[in-house]
Amino acid sequence: MGWLGDLWKTVRGAEAEDLIFAPNLPMEGLDASKPIVRDGCYVELVVESLRLERARVFATKFHGIVYSFVKLSRQGEESAVVAAVSKPPKLAELDPDSIGKVITAHKSMMGAVPWRGGDLGLELGLFSVKAGNVLTPVVDYVSRVSQIAGISFVGAIKPFVPLITEGMDLIAGQPRDTALEVGIDTTINLERPGAFAIIAAKKGSIDVARLSVDPADNKLLVAGEPLKAAYCVFSIRAVDRKADYGDIPELKASYAAFRAAILKGVEADAKETLAVFRRTAIFSPDLITADARQLVAAAEELMRDAFGGGAISDTGQVPGVPDTLAGLPLYQ
Repeated sequence: MGWLGDLWKTVRGAEAEDLIFAPNLPMEGLDASKPIVRDGCYVELVVESLRLERARVFATKFHGIVYSFVKLSRQGEESAVVAAVSKPPKLAELDPDSIGKVITAHKSMMGAVPWRGGDLGLELGLFSVKAGNVLTPVVDYVSRVSQIAGISFVGAIKPFVPLITEGMDLIAGQPRDTALEVGIDTTINLERPGAFAIIAAKKGSIDVARLSVDPADNKLLVAGEPLKAAYCVFSIRAVDRKADYGDIPELKASYAAFRAAILKGVEADAKETLAVFRRTAIFSPDLITADARQLVAAAEELMRDAFGGGAISDTGQVPGVPDTLAGLPLYQ
């Protein structure tokens, strides 16, 4: 039992038997037939929908916040960690009338991160926090820190992880103003994409085989009827492309140096910066190997074009040389 498991026992006065974890839920638009291949794709964590119940103890406005902490295997290094806290607009300043209503979130808690195989460690918690007191600034601060850290660049996130987890400790340490709706601390043997649910109900009280996700708004159904309990539905998805590759911090800076060397027109400098770019791409924790090699090949082609007899214009522009890393062709 980890941080969330211990917290569940503290704030709810109950063991994890008061939670149901339902994997492999039928969900429209999620193809669970395609295997997740080691170093062959990226994985994402998305909160699809949720329902709040515990916040009724506040009898006032409250915020809903989602906390996630994902631990993934990482090639040649310690495991990668992606931590995030989100207060989606739909969960801000809710009034008591919102209790019991299903909120469709579709909130990404982890962007496309390379899958290196092994297991996926997951802590995921849904909290209600009383609004208008000392905790509101803390919630806002931790949410902003999480936004700055991002959710898909492993190296950029790492320095912010302690701030995020310490902020959650502060929030969760105020039981009069904080309610843990549902939470889980588990390890998932990730073989295929899937939809999952965490439900605040005693184990055995719900037939998980009769659970499904409503295609209209992603609410959780049992035997075709809306479930009347606090829950969080989330999905782990596999994608073939990293759409934000142009914003990988280290690689973006390395490409800028390479491009500047090309514009300078000194082949030796360009070769040196290309070598740095090649190493940065190949060993990037944010790219699968095939994508890293494709970016290197595109940069090498630029090198050949720039110093194969082509001219550099008076404006400092080299025909065909993208201004930014995002312009370097990765996906055709």
